[in-house]
Amino acid sequence: MLILLITLSFSGKICAFENRPIKISHAYFEPYIWSDNGISKGIYVDILKEVFEKRMGMTIEFESFPWLRAQRRVESGKSDGMITLYTPERAEYTSTGKVPIFIETMGLFTYINHPRLEQMKNIQSIDGIKDFQILTYLGDGVSIEKFPGFDVDYGAVDLKSALKKLNLKRGDVLIQSKAVTLYNIKKLRLDNSIIQVPRVDFGVLEFKLCISKQSPFIDIIPVFDKVLSELIQDGTIQKIFKKYGL
Repeated sequence: MLILLITLSFSGKICAFENRPIKISHAYFEPYIWSDNGISKGIYVDILKEVFEKRMGMTIEFESFPWLRAQRRVESGKSDGMITLYTPERAEYTSTGKVPIFIETMGLFTYINHPRLEQMKNIQSIDGIKDFQILTYLGDGVSIEKFPGFDVDYGAVDLKSALKKLNLKRGDVLIQSKAVTLYNIKKLRLDNSIIQVPRVDFGVLEFKLCISKQSPFIDIIPVFDKVLSELIQDGTIQKIFKKYGL
């Protein structure tokens, strides 16, 4: 049934991509995806291998770059896709899946004993952080979209670097995925230096597969969504998350 579905979805395009793997571009986003000595690892890697290789009979390659460069490769068609959040800019050059690989909320983080911590605890909306300098990393499209005109420092190359800057008090706050940020705070041993501001979040994040409009795999998304839904229903995704302690 799945083979028939794939055949109908791709309408004769199967032969065009049987000769090469689908290439997924990514940056550092541990525990979801990262590169260790040139080998990509993480939750995304396990899920995509399960979908593409085990259940769809395809091959997949992962390419690690700084996040802005990873996105530009997808935009140009040098890489076929990436897993990220929808933004209007990304929608111009990718087609996005409907089924999220995971759903998360954006949390607010600061350094311990910040002189305005009590003010942060009373923030009710995004406007409440206009007076604070926000730390993030180059290529963070969500911050560009959500915080236009705010004081945002994009000088870090990745989340780890942004957390290290926050630890050095080179900014006031960092607003990122709760699970990923807490994981990296623990990994960097910054538990006693950086805290999540309680009772403050900035909405839900849905991370999905995005395929370049320049890619021959552009029509793959409906099939990917269907197989991903099967992974959710049969408990495979839950087992993968559990493997990483989430």
